Amino acid sequence: MGCQKSIIVVGGLIIAIVSLLSVSPAIHAADTQYKIAMKRSNPDKPLTRDEVLSAVETRYKGRIMSLQAKPSSGAPDCHIVRMMSLTGEYMTINVACD
Repeated sequence: MGCQKSIIVVGGLIIAIVSLLSVSPAIHAADTQYKIAMKRSNPDKPLTRDEVLSAVETRYKGRIMSLQAKPSSGAPDCHIVRMMSLTGEYMTINVACD
């Protein structure tokens, strides 16, 4: 009887590990990408953090987790905003990154 119990326990552990590994890609896919196109109101001055936050808060509702500037040669005002929506969705919002 001891051998059968250990086989059942090992089988259960294998099933648990396989199910966790199969769910793992779904967890990573839960991060949804959104985009907001913005232009500078004054061509000589870059977008400010306040302008970016205002645009995000106007379009989406939830809690802003982080705001990060990611300028590049093609998008000098690019910002990445991470947000938790009111429904619990984890959102990554690219602002002025086109």
